[in-house]
Amino acid sequence: MARTTKQLSGAGKDKFLRGIIASEPAIPAAAAEALAETMCDAIADVRVRRDAWEAGKKTSTAKPASGAAPVAQPAVATEPAVETAPPSAPAFDPFAFSALAVLTKKGRAALATQLAAIDTADHLHAIAAAQHLTVDAALKDLAPLREALVAATEARLAERRAAAS
Repeated sequence: MARTTKQLSGAGKDKFLRGIIASEPAIPAAAAEALAETMCDAIADVRVRRDAWEAGKKTSTAKPASGAAPVAQPAVATEPAVETAPPSAPAFDPFAFSALAVLTKKGRAALATQLAAIDTADHLHAIAAAQHLTVDAALKDLAPLREALVAATEARLAERRAAAS
């Protein structure tokens, strides 16, 4: 059974790649050389179809016709500039701090200070839901909601301590 592919590496691989790229009329000479150099450096070895390798050997010995007409470059359509929106604020992370850990290690005042830095009721409700703290969903005012979160955290800590004893 005849082999249908040929393994190329080193100078043979480089010669094959340069020949394939140079044979493409749509690629300008300078770009073809830069592309060939990049590919030769990036590719260690290649397996090619034997008929492509044979055709490459025949065309690499023949010199391209110098009187050939230059190939017209395809027109590149430019897309209108898309306005990018200014970067939005990062998404709120309800796990940025653990309410239970802050209460346990630093106390009630530190937890109240942490919660005071959060300025939307939705974020405070997200903390309650993510950290399994029971607060009334109807609370929308920030001060009572923060106080409810502190109380819920204290209740959760008390439940954990009772379960551990």
